[in-house]
Amino acid sequence: MRRPFLVLLTALLVCVTACGSAVADGGPSGSGTPAATPYPTPSGGLGHRPSSPVKIALLSPASGAIVHGTSVLVRVSVTGGIVTPTLSAVVSPTKGHVHLYLNNQLIYMAYTLQQAITVKPGLEYTMYAEFVAQDHFPFDPRDVTPTIFFTVAPG
Repeated sequence: MRRPFLVLLTALLVCVTACGSAVADGGPSGSGTPAATPYPTPSGGLGHRPSSPVKIALLSPASGAIVHGTSVLVRVSVTGGIVTPTLSAVVSPTKGHVHLYLNNQLIYMAYTLQQAITVKPGLEYTMYAEFVAQDHFPFDPRDVTPTIFFTVAPG
């Protein structure tokens, strides 16, 4: 009875750690604008992680863009690999998932290259995307887009 509980608890901790993230404190100016932070990294030693030839790019929104409305269409491109919905412990360097971070928080794990996300008028946002392996853990080195900044016009 106790062993299944420990296995479940361990699996839950691994999932929470894998999807955790660093949160910016508004930067030294205290302006409320997120400061650049290191990309979140799962803790607890993942062992050897494979490298990947895949390159991910964030196509839209463009950095510095002013977005109108309450949603923004996020588009990414993946070169040298494919995005797959399959979850697998057998890692292929050319198959994986896209993790999208809005204000340093994981907001979805897409099995597609575009998705509309909800935003609030009058706010500034940061965004970056990462191509991760089929087990949802990062490759080594990580395949992460540069962080972009955009503003949503007041309503």
